[in-house]
Amino acid sequence: MRKKVVAVLAAMVVGAGVGAALGYGPLLRYKSEGVLSMEIGTSEYKRFAELAVDGHTVQQYVGVVPPTGLEPSQVAQLVRYMPRGEWLMPVPKVSKVDAKQLPDFLLQIEQERERALLSKDGKDGKEGKVSVYLGVQLRYSAPDPHQAANVAGWLGAYFKDVAMRETVRDQVSRWAADNRQFSDRALERKLKYQFDIEQAQNRVAALKKVMSSYPDAARRESQQVVDVRKDNEKFMSPVAQLVGAESEMIDIREKLQRLDREIEQQAFAKALITDAQAALGKARSGSESVLQLADVIVRFAKEANTEAQREKLSSLAADMSSISARFLSQAQFIAQPSVPSRPERPRPLMVIALAAVLAGVLAALWAWRDALVQLLREPQGPKA
Repeated sequence: MRKKVVAVLAAMVVGAGVGAALGYGPLLRYKSEGVLSMEIGTSEYKRFAELAVDGHTVQQYVGVVPPTGLEPSQVAQLVRYMPRGEWLMPVPKVSKVDAKQLPDFLLQIEQERERALLSKDGKDGKEGKVSVYLGVQLRYSAPDPHQAANVAGWLGAYFKDVAMRETVRDQVSRWAADNRQFSDRALERKLKYQFDIEQAQNRVAALKKVMSSYPDAARRESQQVVDVRKDNEKFMSPVAQLVGAESEMIDIREKLQRLDREIEQQAFAKALITDAQAALGKARSGSESVLQLADVIVRFAKEANTEAQREKLSSLAADMSSISARFLSQAQFIAQPSVPSRPERPRPLMVIALAAVLAGVLAALWAWRDALVQLLREPQGPKA
């Protein structure tokens, strides 16, 4: 009996040791969280998040910027974990808790500001976008607290890179769409302007013929003449009509000149966009996409010979500069992933206690197995 009790106690000690090894080893998890500042709208976040959890995108970025301090097996585990999307969550500007705590007039001010921004974008001919998210929250759990914080920071850099790459690609796609739309309508507009000029020239020639046939109608004091075919309706004198026709012809020529200037700009931009799309196809990360596009813009800056080309290049460079400022300068951690001091799960002492109890129960069952079997096999007596 005494030996069996000693065996059970020894089993509990061994179980406690196994529980300590598990509780302070593979089962231990430290969770690190951080908040990356990046004002984005709902549609943008959905697009960025879908790309960020794509397995191919993850593997491509890991190949370019691998997380430091991880073994190959841990990197493979991270690549399998990221498509679940559990590491990413948007941070709204005004949450439900904030809405209950903030005064109503502050919420009204914020709503009016968003409506103003939306209305302004609509007047400018742009798609209305309102940033409803302050940024994104990144989190990761690992057996080591420093490793958890390191990977959480890497996840923030990864999401920023994915967002930057997608924004650059979307911007170049917009350039290409605008260029294609302009090209489809440019010839039509040019033919229309040429026809309007021809019509205005014919009108000027006809008015000059009328004035030469009727010299009295050309005098400045002859303000009006009467057209009997229109029930004595009064209209402007031929001189005034001639001035108006020639002024209209000048306006149409100015429009045609602006159209020719825009055609030159779009032809210059088309070559740049073609090279930019080819360069982006080779880029493997967002930062590399920005560098590739910047190189294309710098190269075409040397080829811009006219003022119209330089103006168009300046506009494209401004769009690129806005993207760089948004993601390279403004997108920063406002809450750095901290090194957790307490494990998220499980509690090591609880694991040790459960392992010791389980080992003790198993040892007791084994030590008194004969008595247990006999007890189970013993027939029950007849009931009184």
